[in-house]
Amino acid sequence: MDIGAVSALHDRGEQIGRQTLEFGAGIEIDVQEATVYGAFYRLLPVGDQRAAFEDEADFILGVAWGGHGYSADVSANWLTYPGEEADSSLEVVGAVTLEAPFAPTLIGFYDTDLKDWGLEFAAGPEWALGDWTLSAIGRAGFVQPGDDSAHRSYAGIELAAARPVSEFVEFGFFARADTADEASFAHRFGNGEVTSFRNSGIAAGISLAFIR
Repeated sequence: MDIGAVSALHDRGEQIGRQTLEFGAGIEIDVQEATVYGAFYRLLPVGDQRAAFEDEADFILGVAWGGHGYSADVSANWLTYPGEEADSSLEVVGAVTLEAPFAPTLIGFYDTDLKDWGLEFAAGPEWALGDWTLSAIGRAGFVQPGDDSAHRSYAGIELAAARPVSEFVEFGFFARADTADEASFAHRFGNGEVTSFRNSGIAAGISLAFIR
């Protein structure tokens, strides 16, 4: 189970929340050479500008496995928006990570209802410093919306640190900066809406992970 709080929520080159609380929980079962898992994810906008962003609750079912030199993950994600006008949709996500320096990872997604799709490449080092695990991740990708609106390309970097605070609890924090070729990050607000956008954004957050 994970609980987090962020100053802004970025996803695939756009801002989908300002001050936001996040909650996630899941279970997993080993089946032969694979791990089957189910998870629930909830994001809840808070703060003065919460009306400008949508509540979201996602239900996830996936399978992960590994082979010689790689690991892979495929999941189906039912995206819902409680109390919002946005329609629910089914998104399929796949990822492959190579067992190589900086753990290069290619992620693809396709929304079967909205017809959005995209690819993202991520990589970066991870190292230990005392009880802390530090990481730096670079990302680059694109999103092709299914409604013929503008294609979006993006890139970003994230710095993170985590350490155990007890046998079953881990504390972490991060800071990230992202940029896109479309104005997709909130700039100004008015009357519960985003009134202007910009091409970049920064975010920071903290998290607690409860490990069984």
